[in-house]
Amino acid sequence: MINPFGPMRPEDAGYPSGLALSLSKIIDVATFGADWRQHVPFGLADAPTGPLSYRLGNVVEETFPPMLRYDEYLERIDDTGASLSSMHDYAFSTTSTVLGELTCPTSAIILAVLIIIFRLTKSVLLPLFSSVGRRAGRASHGLEWEKKNEVRIVKFGEYVFRLLYHSLVSIYGVAYFWDKPWWDPSKGGTKTLFLNHPRQPIEPGMAWYYLFQSAYNLEALIELLRLSFDVRIQSPIFQTKDGKTSVQSPVSIGWSKTCRGDFREMFIHHIVTNLLIIGSSHWRFTRIGSMVFLVHDISDVPVDLSKLANFVKWKTATAACFVTMVLVWLITRLIVLPFVIYRAVLFE
Repeated sequence: MINPFGPMRPEDAGYPSGLALSLSKIIDVATFGADWRQHVPFGLADAPTGPLSYRLGNVVEETFPPMLRYDEYLERIDDTGASLSSMHDYAFSTTSTVLGELTCPTSAIILAVLIIIFRLTKSVLLPLFSSVGRRAGRASHGLEWEKKNEVRIVKFGEYVFRLLYHSLVSIYGVAYFWDKPWWDPSKGGTKTLFLNHPRQPIEPGMAWYYLFQSAYNLEALIELLRLSFDVRIQSPIFQTKDGKTSVQSPVSIGWSKTCRGDFREMFIHHIVTNLLIIGSSHWRFTRIGSMVFLVHDISDVPVDLSKLANFVKWKTATAACFVTMVLVWLITRLIVLPFVIYRAVLFE
């Protein structure tokens, strides 16, 4: 039987395409591992040639090379014990370590640390940025406006932090990926995104780029949940109005007063974003993922600037930022993203 999905790569012609493998995995998860393949018609799930006959877990174990663990690194350099020097070299000078795969336990621990650092940093910077917005708003709109717009003042601080993050990560991204072949047509261009996948080396710069991006987006999801829900610990036994003893949940969860109107949209956005980040790292699609990161971060900078300029009612600055935002969005989101990145995913 001919595989209608086509082979993944010439060297792995025995396996179906990534589309078929992903579809099989989705059905496996949805059916909790039940033997659904025997009910699929037209031989699509018949072993060994059916495109849906493969279980993705087995294929991953066979084709994905393991990432280098720290203990394996110590054996490689003939070091008998852990040291700060070897940890530094492993984290920042060694290619294809477990730091390059976000689903590894070591990466998960570092992610947790980075999320804590992000939250501590925001706890210090956001009040400072909001105080700047308060003074700017008072100067532009008056004291009465300040009293009625506490939420907008808080958002001002958030926009400043977002601007700071997007600017710094964009500068790093442009500097780090400047000479990478997937951005340079003379070096192979987007065809190198999938060349030798999944055996592509993951450099430390790429691994930490993904770690910081994932930590930032996971922290954003955590913050959204914190703002949206009110969680309280209560006694599991309580007295009703008529004096009877009743039992209730020891944890009470309800909507918070600080919940924003776009919660559903932002919750879905953060869930999908984090799934894409973690999934692309797990399946070793960090090159294509880094391109998506970069075009989004660059285009977010003028968006943040426009919001800040509009906040203080600087008409000239707002107009300039808006024009810049439209031009950058046109280039990054409407040209590079669909006609370079998506085209590479679909046809290369």
